[in-house]
Amino acid sequence: MKPPQDKSHDSHSELEALRKRVTELESNEAELRWAHEMLIGQISQEHKQTETALRLSEQKLSRIFAASPDAIAISSLLDGRYIDLNPAYERVFGYMPQEAIGRTASEMGIWPDLSRRDKFIAHLRTRSEIINHDTQFRHKSGSLFDAQISASVLELGGQSCMLSITRDITDRKRFEQLFLEQNRMLHAVSEAQADFISDADPHPTFDRLLTQLLDITNSQYGFISEAIPDAHAATGLRICAITDISWDDASRTLYQSMLKGGFEFRNPATLFGHVLSSGKPVLSNAPGEDPRRGGLPPGHPSMKSFMGLPLHRGGELVGMIAVANRPGGYADAHIEHLQPFTTTCAVLIDAYRNSQRRRHAEGMLRQLNLELEDHVNQRTAELQASIKELESFSYSVSHDLRSPLRGINGFSQLILQDYGDRLDEQGKEYLRRICSATLRMSELIDGMIDLAQLTREPIHLADINLSRIAESVAKELHGAEPERRVEFTAAPDVQARGDERLLRVVLHNLLSNAWKFTSRKNIAHIAFGVMQKGNSTVYFVSDDGAGFDMRYADKLFGAFQRLHGVKDFAGTGIGLATVHRIVQRHGGLVWAEGEVDKGATFFFTLS
Repeated sequence: MKPPQDKSHDSHSELEALRKRVTELESNEAELRWAHEMLIGQISQEHKQTETALRLSEQKLSRIFAASPDAIAISSLLDGRYIDLNPAYERVFGYMPQEAIGRTASEMGIWPDLSRRDKFIAHLRTRSEIINHDTQFRHKSGSLFDAQISASVLELGGQSCMLSITRDITDRKRFEQLFLEQNRMLHAVSEAQADFISDADPHPTFDRLLTQLLDITNSQYGFISEAIPDAHAATGLRICAITDISWDDASRTLYQSMLKGGFEFRNPATLFGHVLSSGKPVLSNAPGEDPRRGGLPPGHPSMKSFMGLPLHRGGELVGMIAVANRPGGYADAHIEHLQPFTTTCAVLIDAYRNSQRRRHAEGMLRQLNLELEDHVNQRTAELQASIKELESFSYSVSHDLRSPLRGINGFSQLILQDYGDRLDEQGKEYLRRICSATLRMSELIDGMIDLAQLTREPIHLADINLSRIAESVAKELHGAEPERRVEFTAAPDVQARGDERLLRVVLHNLLSNAWKFTSRKNIAHIAFGVMQKGNSTVYFVSDDGAGFDMRYADKLFGAFQRLHGVKDFAGTGIGLATVHRIVQRHGGLVWAEGEVDKGATFFFTLS
């Protein structure tokens, strides 16, 4: 057995251990209490945040519901009665929310066709969602409008409901339709322009345009016409294209006459007459009651609406288009809408007019050309006859006149030789004058024949060196009068294109003239040269001889025209006329400048 103190000691240890365990438990309890309080606080905070987020979400949804431009409705899927509606419902359907809540769309007549509503609901029950379904609804005012509706199924308070969003797409549909019509119209305009370019006959083009016009405006009939101005009567219309509205034999005959352009409207007391007289559009959606209307012949289709539009081109009324019987009538918007079409019609009518004028002018030109050709042929025949007469005359001159001249000159020489001792000095002078006159007459005949021959001979063009020709002619002149002191200069290598033989005649005549009119100079100066004047190459022959008075320059190039007497300077007056004719045949010009006793310069150009 253990001693008693040992047992007491063990009890004390167990008590201490128990106390320590109690302290640990109390510490753990405090920690658990703190953790519990922290957990309760965190849960409370999260709950408050959730409530706040939920409240904000509800506020956002409420704002979206209220501010949406589309009509939002919540209705029972079971009986179709409205449970809640947003303010936009009134703008779209015309009903205030308080008028519609508790009622069904069927009761309010919103669905024009209830069978379409039933199909829509059945489809929604099957798929639980429908997106962007196009349909038509009836407004509170009774008018129908295009709409797009989306719907889905949701559960509210254990009840199946339909959430629908409806958007009024009337404006969008109208703009889409307008866009399509504009495209169709532009396509029609493009086709018409292409047709007009390729077709000689414009009527098929206008027929196609009228078909497009009736289609675009949804009209029953109409016409396109050209304005026919008349100074003594009202402006008329000539039909380019018209709808066939004939109802009997007489009207069919009239229709065919219109198509052939054999009938013109000229009645100002009609709706289209007011378009022509005012030059402005005329709209009438009740023609039968319109004071501007004219009478319709018996059997003519009734006119329920009318629109006439003038066609202007450059400030001038060139025609008009008219359409009739559009369902719902016509409005000012149609006028603006058809502006590209009316502009195209005006351009085509004006172009057709110009084409007619051009064809008429071309016909007149062809006729004038034929007449001119006949006239030219006639004149050519006359000229050929004249040339033959001139050739015959030249032959007569060269043969028939030369023989008497040779006789006169020969016998005069014989008288001087055989009977000179029997004549006094005055008689001998008379005979010498006769001989001189016959020689001069022979030279004139030679010059006249040469001039006539140069006029008829063909030109053979070639590249030639005028400097070499001028130097050759000057050498010939100096050889004939070697005692003369003449300083001749020629510009080197002057090139030209022409007939070498004829241009040699030109230079020979000009240089011979210069040689002749410097004969009284102790030392004469003659030059041949070239210069540029604008775009033209100008050739010239100059001298420092007798010169001439510029007042008489216009006489220099006439046949047999002389500015100096025969006693002063010999010559026939044919040389410069020959120069003028040859230069003219080369397509050039010739002129002269001079001053008395200071010399002269003769200029010429070639084409």
